[in-house]
Amino acid sequence: MQQSTVTILLATALLSGCVPYPVYKTLQPAATATIQDSQGEPIAGAAVTLISSAYPYGWEKSRETQFSTEEGVAEFSSQREWRVEALALHGRELYFWNWCVEKEGFETFSTALGDAADFQTEPVVLLEAGQSTPCLEPIR
Repeated sequence: MQQSTVTILLATALLSGCVPYPVYKTLQPAATATIQDSQGEPIAGAAVTLISSAYPYGWEKSRETQFSTEEGVAEFSSQREWRVEALALHGRELYFWNWCVEKEGFETFSTALGDAADFQTEPVVLLEAGQSTPCLEPIR
């Protein structure tokens, strides 16, 4: 192959966005949620779910549930991995996270799906007395 042909093929691949590149992606951040009632007392045994989703489609990728301790704390470890991505027309895969907290006798707490800018890794969640409902099912 001539050098000009190789150059044209490389330029075409670069412009089309088909060049793969490695990225160390955070799939789930390290996070600690503190669950309390409206008087600030810890709530033990609340199901605290950390939901991981990703753009460009906003589909849920995973969810992990931990139960709050006697101190009202639920801890989640970071999950990261190396991946190979390629720039595409719709952009790269961007992860975002949301919380859902359920406890019998309390209203279910959840953050807005897709509100990545407001995600907190150490929230203090105040549950109000009321009817508990299940967390939303995954969007697929």
